[in-house]
Amino acid sequence: MYDLRTLEVLVSGYRSVLDRLVAVQLGHRQLPDKTKRQLNYDVKIQEGSIELLIDFVMDHPETLSILATDGGHHLSAVLTKLYGDAIKLREVASNFIEKGLTFNIKITNSFNFGSNNTNIAVEGSEIVIPDPKILFAAQATKYPTDKLLGKIDGESVEKIDLCSEDETFTLDASKRKIIGKDKQVLPASLKIVGRLDMVAFSSHRGVIVSDNERFPVTWDEKIRTKMQKIADVEGVLFTVNPVIDNSRLNDDAIGFHVLNCEQHQGSMEL
Repeated sequence: MYDLRTLEVLVSGYRSVLDRLVAVQLGHRQLPDKTKRQLNYDVKIQEGSIELLIDFVMDHPETLSILATDGGHHLSAVLTKLYGDAIKLREVASNFIEKGLTFNIKITNSFNFGSNNTNIAVEGSEIVIPDPKILFAAQATKYPTDKLLGKIDGESVEKIDLCSEDETFTLDASKRKIIGKDKQVLPASLKIVGRLDMVAFSSHRGVIVSDNERFPVTWDEKIRTKMQKIADVEGVLFTVNPVIDNSRLNDDAIGFHVLNCEQHQGSMEL
């Protein structure tokens, strides 16, 4: 007996992972709807397990010759290996993040994904990967992978195997640490001069407009009164912490958390 909600997440998440891996392998940001409609996957439910095998079913193989070569067996092996490398990259990155360390991802100009040179290495603060597709796959499959990992509790779902004839990759509870925090506030503080706009004080959210750029911001309840007083006021000096999104596998700021605010020119009682 399977809980239908769990089964739905497993099957839909698995399909989403495969769709995104196929897109990366074909060099697309996402799989076109036309291709999705032509490409199906076999899912078999057996006693004690749900078999999620990469077994491509081509509705129109003549239009998908690149996928239908040798019945899709080579592609199945490539996607399984690519997915394993993508998860490994996220595991290595999560180790840096847990320690509060910054890192860079270095691609070593090797576009021959079929080679045996697919090891992911750490050199100081650099994570070295041999193929850019590994990074693209890690980014593209993050959301459905995290949904799948959220269902792996060691009881109702023990593990999820992604298999081809030649390759097998397993998602289990030990890999749940890669989920981490989607958004993380960095301890470093910055100064931004600008104007608070698009404010929702009840949810502590708004936008700072500075040098014709817009930065989404949040703040704590303790400075709510200050923030209310300077809304839509030009030339306010904001002290902020950068907020990053770990799903991007880099430390570029996607927004800021405001620590304090004051009039930039002259004094202002807040």
